[in-house]
Amino acid sequence: MAEPVPVGLWSETAPLTACITCAPGDEFDCMAPNHIEALEPDGRGGYRPNPDYLLFDDLVLLPHLQAEHAQLVDVIRAVTGRGGCLDLRAMLQRVLADSAHAAAVIEEVLELEGQCGSTTATLDRTRRRLADLGAAELVQALASGSDPETGFDLLRWPMPNWMFARDCWAVVGHSIVVGYPRLNARKRDGILARALLRHHPRLQAAPKIDIREGSQGVSADEGGDCRCVEGGDILVVSRDVVLIGIGARTTLQAAFTIAERLRVSGVRHVLGVFIPERRATMHLDTLMTLLDAGVCLMHTPAFAAPSDPGCRVRIVDLAEPERDLGWDLMGVLGQFGPALQIVTCGDGDSRAAAREQWTDGANAFALGPGRIVLYGRNTWTLRALNRAGFEVLTPEQFVPNADLLMAGQRRVVVALTGSELSRGRGGPRCLTLPIARAG
Repeated sequence: MAEPVPVGLWSETAPLTACITCAPGDEFDCMAPNHIEALEPDGRGGYRPNPDYLLFDDLVLLPHLQAEHAQLVDVIRAVTGRGGCLDLRAMLQRVLADSAHAAAVIEEVLELEGQCGSTTATLDRTRRRLADLGAAELVQALASGSDPETGFDLLRWPMPNWMFARDCWAVVGHSIVVGYPRLNARKRDGILARALLRHHPRLQAAPKIDIREGSQGVSADEGGDCRCVEGGDILVVSRDVVLIGIGARTTLQAAFTIAERLRVSGVRHVLGVFIPERRATMHLDTLMTLLDAGVCLMHTPAFAAPSDPGCRVRIVDLAEPERDLGWDLMGVLGQFGPALQIVTCGDGDSRAAAREQWTDGANAFALGPGRIVLYGRNTWTLRALNRAGFEVLTPEQFVPNADLLMAGQRRVVVALTGSELSRGRGGPRCLTLPIARAG
């Protein structure tokens, strides 16, 4: 059995040493038009939320999606080595090769299916079929929701959002914050991720911050969503400062619990950033990401003082929740450390900023200090980065020269294609789950 990989992350931009991604698979070909409609007719001339909406805004072309994702994996492997870039699907297959672990995961998945309306007879048939599958086929069935042999539906939905591995959990310091998705479309992702944390030899030994510790089942709270967190809402600014986004995916109750546990582990300041509960701003990292020591990429309109309060953030100290710190995040962070230089998503143009934030222009992933990955389609943001000293390279230019570029002092942005990847409202940070960084 392999020794556990050291888990450690005290900076969003320190050199990357170990990272998890999730290669897209058949689950995307199992999506249908009803999965990309946020609303459905209510029968009375109006509309209501569509329970089958899977948080994607379009159907993707799988071969192109896989090629774009493979670009990202090649970039990461060029930095970490092949052994430093792990695949979520392969990791789950290893766990489910143990029949006891597989049986436990199947029961938890079926409990969720029952809460979403499946009948007892349907659940029994599905249980028998899933139990007959080997580990590789079981992973395929759980991801696609379909029988790998017949193509018939076994589960209510496919799980395309599993590709956005960031939200499974978050590493802060030497601890893992266990993820609990808020929306039904992502709750199976959470079940599988927690099975990995419990049983995979490269993760199970790491200390956990579990906001539902001691609770049973997938709905530990009344209503099922009182304590929910996804990794895209957790940003490690420094050893002393962690930000937690509070909005559509991460709840205030969860943020309080995480903050308390982080302070015990030595983090001095844990700040809650209330973000608008809108499609474009599902996580804090859709509004800002860190690029280098003292440098961040930001969708600045959200941190300004617009006339519409629903468009702006609000910041609180989670140790003193009654103390509202306002909306100026850079000013607040300046109280706890050096001021940050801002590179603006959209390069200061209001229309470009709105368009490129929608296509993840503020969602960069740092390979190391000043070496980042962003979608190439966000041309205004790339221009702003270039003016701030970042050389824009293609993956084909970066990969063969990665050792030289990572060892030097040049600031670099690797521009992925991203046209298919961005259809799910997730950028390079969303697609990556770092478990260890140097320093």
